[in-house]
Formats: sequence, structure tokens, C-alpha cells
Amino acid sequence: MMKEVDPMLKSKEIHPSNIELHNELGRGKFGVVYKATVNNLEGTTKSVQAAVKTSNEKADVEEREALVEEMKRMVQLGDHQNILPLLASCSVREPYYLVTVSMKYGDLLHFLRKCRQQKNKENDSTFRVGEEEKLMIALQIAKGMAYVREQRFYHGDLAARNILVGEGLEIKISDFGLSEDLYTKGYQRRTKGQMIPIKWCSLETILHGICSSDADVWSYGVVLYEIYTLGGTPYPGMEGRFLVPMLKRGYRMEQPGHCPDYVYEVMQRCWQEDPHERIKFQEIVEKMEATLVQMTDYVQFSSEDDIMINRPAPITGHDALPTDDHDEDNFAPILEEDDNININDLEDFMMIEGSSTTDHVIMPTRGVKNDYVES
Repeated sequence: MMKEVDPMLKSKEIHPSNIELHNELGRGKFGVVYKATVNNLEGTTKSVQAAVKTSNEKADVEEREALVEEMKRMVQLGDHQNILPLLASCSVREPYYLVTVSMKYGDLLHFLRKCRQQKNKENDSTFRVGEEEKLMIALQIAKGMAYVREQRFYHGDLAARNILVGEGLEIKISDFGLSEDLYTKGYQRRTKGQMIPIKWCSLETILHGICSSDADVWSYGVVLYEIYTLGGTPYPGMEGRFLVPMLKRGYRMEQPGHCPDYVYEVMQRCWQEDPHERIKFQEIVEKMEATLVQMTDYVQFSSEDDIMINRPAPITGHDALPTDDHDEDNFAPILEEDDNININDLEDFMMIEGSSTTDHVIMPTRGVKNDYVES
């Protein structure tokens, strides 16, 4: 059944016949991503290599319609170099297609884990990720999230699995399926029965369902852990339901090996229990930019009128040494865990533990965006 194009998507809408789906790139609970060729995009006569997200066979009507809402949110967010752009949409009849740029190295989580393998480093220098490269990745994510906050949105599911890596370590934040615009209170609440990625969630999100830019900051701290452990599993071996009481008592992850003190300090400031005491994304950007300048550049005065910025020349070819000093036998563990927990199940457990996830108020999730109130 065909419907009218949403006005927000009108400039992006193309006919499905312009999309040629190729191999599958990834699959989630309700969605699947394909490599694709897209023809007749507005402003170009050439075929474009892209990634196409669509619903899989398990998705119900609500999940399928959520894909259209995600397209609209991407348009609302606008353009930023570290945000995955919407190239095109097919939203008037099923199957719906969300068309984005193709990112060569896929999601950040799997990219980081590939950086652990010597053979990958030897075959492609992009996988030689040392302190400078990690900082560049972290900085780009912070820039993207600072922009999301400026646009009065929150992400709601910030994690390495939802960040994409392109050539030259170009980073783009993706998967705005849980993202919402912020009303006058500056936050939204999760609904009862919703699944949450508990190891990436802030305490106020877990306990009260509150989602905000400050909650994204907590998640960013966990992403830093993923970056500096080359894809290690947060809180390895710890069940999410047992994690919450420990977090309430003040427990936080320890400083990973090979993680600089200045980065761990940012992590700790991301994980403050009081959202108002957490570091802001813009401050993270400023701190990391200053550190990166100190790390990579120095100024050489060759004459009174000539100033040159120098960097050490990179070593190329198979003789190049990996820039990461990880001991391959001593990486942070990777555990295949189901990190998603139903809010209702967590509430039952917390009641047994003598605490509760209270104040689950269901707020509207659609509407006109109002002024954002800084928290």
C-alpha cells in the first residue's frame, strides 16, 4: 500500500527501482543493512555505492514504521561531518529503505577488534591504531555528539557498534533509532517494557528511564573504554542486573591498560552519578583538540617570516611497525553477552535488592521541538 511522502522526506525520496541491493553487511534484531548501488540520486547522474538499511522478517508494523521515523530524524539533525547523512529514502511503500553513505571499515566495534590482529596491521596501515589515532577517533565522536546536543537532540544508544569508520579514520555516528528531540525539560523517558543496553546506560536512564544529552555523555565514557581496549567488553563477565547496585554504590570501571591518565579522567567525569556534574561534549572536544595539537605538531621558525608545521614522516609498507603497544596476549576480554535488559525485569530485580526503578512516566515522543533547557 502506497502512502504520501512525508514533507520532511520529500527532497530525499527516490523510487525503489533506483536501488540495487547486493550483499548483506550486517543484521540486527529487527533490521538488516545491505551494500547497494543507488542510481539517479538528486544532483548526480552517476551510480553511487551506498549502504541501505531496511526491516528484516522479524519486524512488526511498529518497527517498520520506526525506520521511517529514523529517516526523518536524520533530516532534522542536518549535516555534520561526523554524523552519518541520509542520502535517500524510500518511505511510501514497503519495504522501506534508509540509504546512507558506505563506510569502508564498517562499525567501530568490529574495526577495533580487527586492530588486535597483526595480519590486519600488516595488510592495511589503517588498523595500526596507537594513542594518536585513538584520540582522533574519540575527538570525532565528541564533535559529532556536541553537534547533536546543539541541535537539541540526544542519541539514546551511543556505543561503538553504532559508530562507523571510513577511509582515513573518518568517523560518523549512526543509528538514531532511539534518538529524539528534547522538549523544554531537556530529556525524555524510556517506556516500561523497553529493552535498554544497560552497560552503556547512565544510572538515571536505568533507574528512572531518563534519556538526555547528559545521559549520552555517560555512554560516551563507555565508548572511550571500548576505544582504549580495542573493542573490549565493558564490565566483562558482570551481569547487567548485578551491575546496577554496584554503580549505585560508586563502582566504576578501572583505568584500562594503555589508557592515558587524561583520557581516564574524562571517563570518570562522564560517569558522575549527578548528570549536572558530568563533563559536557564541547569541553571534551576542546580538551582533546588541545592534546592532539601537543601530540602531533610543533612549530619550527625557519625564518622571521616563515613558520612551518612539522610531523614525523609515516613509515609505510610491511616494514612499518604497529603504532599500538598492546601485548597481543593481554587484551581486555571480548565476551559475547546479551547486554539488553527489559526495564520491567530490572525493576523486579531491584525491588529484591532493596531499591527500585521508580518514576517511569511515559512522555510523548513526537511533537514540535521547543527551546532546550541546559541541565
